[in-house]
Amino acid sequence: MKATSKLLFAFFILILIMGAQSIVWGQESRPAPLKLNALIAEALSKNPDVLAAKSKWEVLRERPPQAGSLDDPMLGLGIVNLPTDTFNFRNEDMTMKEISVTQKVPYPGKRGLRSEVAQKEAEAAYNEYEETKNRITRDVKVAFYELFYVNKAIEVTEKNREVLKLLNQIAETKYSVGEGVHTDVFKAQVELSKMIDELIMLNQNKRSVKVRINTLFHQPAFAPLGDPEEVTLEKFSADPEGLVKAAEENRPLLQSMKRMVERNRIGLKLAQRDYYPDFDFKLAYGQRDDGPLGRRADMVTAMVAINLPLWYKTKQERKVAESQKDIQASKDQLTAMTNEIRFMIGERLTEIERTEKQIELLKTGIIPLATLSLDSAISSYRVNKVDFITMLDTLMTLFKYEIQYYRLLSEHGKNIAEIETAVGKSSIEEKKG
Repeated sequence: MKATSKLLFAFFILILIMGAQSIVWGQESRPAPLKLNALIAEALSKNPDVLAAKSKWEVLRERPPQAGSLDDPMLGLGIVNLPTDTFNFRNEDMTMKEISVTQKVPYPGKRGLRSEVAQKEAEAAYNEYEETKNRITRDVKVAFYELFYVNKAIEVTEKNREVLKLLNQIAETKYSVGEGVHTDVFKAQVELSKMIDELIMLNQNKRSVKVRINTLFHQPAFAPLGDPEEVTLEKFSADPEGLVKAAEENRPLLQSMKRMVERNRIGLKLAQRDYYPDFDFKLAYGQRDDGPLGRRADMVTAMVAINLPLWYKTKQERKVAESQKDIQASKDQLTAMTNEIRFMIGERLTEIERTEKQIELLKTGIIPLATLSLDSAISSYRVNKVDFITMLDTLMTLFKYEIQYYRLLSEHGKNIAEIETAVGKSSIEEKKG
């Protein structure tokens, strides 16, 4: 009996400590906690996807001057009217050695349109680069909040495992002195095994999330990482239509699609200009040798050639039709993506509203009440007013709510990250900074 009383007293003290920390346990200082803003900055500076998108933009921004330039002139060297019977440069008056320069000149306006097409492609590539940064920022936030949840879940599970160990000892002690039943021992051991299995899964998830974060940083998969800083509930309030408008104005993905619509419209103008001919200008100088009858003057030749768009039915008209379809396709893609973003914003706002209410309910109502219920069950168990199974179920209920609290905090952060990504907030803040 004395052993049982000691165990019950130790168990009671442990539960009181657990109840006092039901919301804020685990806030003790940790070495080098992971800070979200620092993680984002590091990922944006090292992530290969970001660096590749930046390189693509830097490549494409060099193309507009090239697209607007003339083709290289052609330098020609030749022999004109050389007789094949003698191969003599002096017998025939029209035999000469010729040097020429030929320059191709597109119809007026084509070069400017080509440059504009390349410029819009470069602008779209820049927006794709910004969208990549936007996406990586979201990925870092999601991984951070997931790591926060897993860490907290491990803390709660380990704490409750210690409580279950003590429960198991109490059940065994009471059974050994004839005050309990063997079923209580089995039940405690089953729940303890479940928690051990849960810890195995949680620690595996923790390693996976850390690998994901290291991958985003482009560093070795199993490089050591600290634990994330504390996450608190920051209520989110925004007008849905305002968010949609912000997304349409600022989301890099939508801006990239808009640039492609503009690019295709310019491409249509360029295709229509292909009905008009291009020009080839040629200037040649022919040197003639003096002949038997006296001195021969050198000769100059100038000419202009144009291409004739005779096959416009199968070439130019088809190109115009293709360009028109490109415009419609890019506009449809823009509309579809805008609608998807509208839906996603509405869905995430609903999720945020739900999680905020549930978090507040758990923090101020359910968890404190569950803690009091557990304290009451323990007190009643000490005087044999409730059975062991009731006390165990009360403990597991509190455990479930504590885990749910941190999962909801994690989901809340992820949902806000998705909305910020949808409106391009991270890119806007970066430009302002």
